[in-house]
This record gives sequence, C-alpha cells and structure tokens, in this order.
Amino acid sequence: MVLAAISQVVADIFFSLARDGNVPNALFETSSRNVSETFPLEVTMDRWSDIYWIMIDFWSVAWLVYAVVSLFKRNVLGPQSCNPEIHPPEFYLLWTIINTVRMCSMCLWDSHDFFGVVFLRWIIPVLSFYMLYMSYSNLDTHKSWLAINNPSVILWTRYLTQNGLAVFAWWSLVDAVVGLGIVFKYNVHLPDPMVSTAVLTVISLCTITWFLLESFVLTKYLQHTFSVYPLLILSLGAMFTRSYRIHDLSANTIYCGFLMLLMTI
Repeated sequence: MVLAAISQVVADIFFSLARDGNVPNALFETSSRNVSETFPLEVTMDRWSDIYWIMIDFWSVAWLVYAVVSLFKRNVLGPQSCNPEIHPPEFYLLWTIINTVRMCSMCLWDSHDFFGVVFLRWIIPVLSFYMLYMSYSNLDTHKSWLAINNPSVILWTRYLTQNGLAVFAWWSLVDAVVGLGIVFKYNVHLPDPMVSTAVLTVISLCTITWFLLESFVLTKYLQHTFSVYPLLILSLGAMFTRSYRIHDLSANTIYCGFLMLLMTI
C-alpha cells in the first residue's frame, strides 16, 4: 500500500510537469500535448481533454487515501483493510507497476518511439481490468459477512474504489487504442480516415462487450459501476469537438457523434 501511494504521488508530479513541458534537466523536449499535435489523427482528442487525467488521478488518490485510512480503522477481526482482505498486497503492487509503466511510456512518447509506447500503454488497461476483477470477486466472496459486520466497506469499495478503477481502466484503454492508431498511420503508413474509423470501431466493440457483460453475464458484479459511460461520452466528445467543422463534416465526425448518442442512451 505504501508503494502504491508513493508511486501515485511521484506519477502525479511527473505528469503535471510533463504536460506543461517543464520537467527539469531537459528530460522532455516537448510537452505531451505538442507530440499529440505533431502526430494527429482525426480522432485525436481536443486540448480540453487534458483535464480528464486530473480528475482520474484525483479519484485514484481518493481510493488510495481511503485504503490507508482503513488500516487504522478496526472491525471484529482487526484492521479493516485486511479483514476481510478484499484488496490483497498484489492489488497494490499492480497499481505501483501501472504508475511506473505510465511514466516510462511518457519518456518513449517524447522520443516518438510509438511501438514502445503502444506496448506499454496496452499493459496499463490489462492490469487495471485485472485489478477490477480482483476487487469484484473478493468483494462478492465477503459481501455476506460485510453486510452484517461492516456494511460501509461495501459502499466505499463499490462507489469509490471500483468506479475509480473503472474510469482509469477505460480511459487507459481509449488512450491505448488511439496510440495504436498513431502507429498504423505514422509507422505502417495507412491512410488516416481508415485508421480513425478503426479506432472508433474498436472503442464501440469494447463498449458493446461491457454492456453485454454488465447486462446479462456479470450483472451482480458490475451493476454498481456507473462511471464507464460518462467517461466514454466525454472522451468521444473531445474527439468530436476537435474534428467538428460545421461546413465540412467528415464521416468519422458523424460516426463519433453517433457513438456519443448511443452511449448516452
């Protein structure tokens, strides 16, 4: 837990400097946004989407703070964070790895090593969804005992930790898919309209898969995770506002708007 908290603080400082291009010792030649503007896609997100990471990192800090505070709160078995063990040590170790990978990917991003960036960025959502799996399954295992002895833990875990992790996992997934599109456009040299259409299609397929899982297969686990669709609407909105031209609507802009409407419904 200590490692997870330290890695979160270091990553927050690192990214706040990197986004502005103010990292000391010339670690970065340009800011993250400048690289995005140099290698754009039709589905590159608008500048205002940079605030998303601030919101997501704040949510991550919130559930980490709750975990630390729970160490000092006790139930009939002992410290609340460990009894029952909803989030084992591996859970927090994975979060430490995620923050480390995020910082490494930023270094590669600035050096335009897009293959390396995409490889690292796909690690992040995979580990994040595995953390969600651990949280969902362990909470379900201990839910009956907690409902009697410590009901507040169920609420805090569902609405703070699991929703925060879901936001982070999905935003990382969207980021990874867009990064894959950059590789296909600038390294494989495929035409952009087709690449951007493929990016939107992958995002829509992932969303449909989530919808089917939460509606028919894993309802008891996912029914309290409400943060996914607002996050996807915001991310698609950032793609839409950047590419929107009132007198020259591209096919991908219309596609993006349709997906926003679908996810809102």
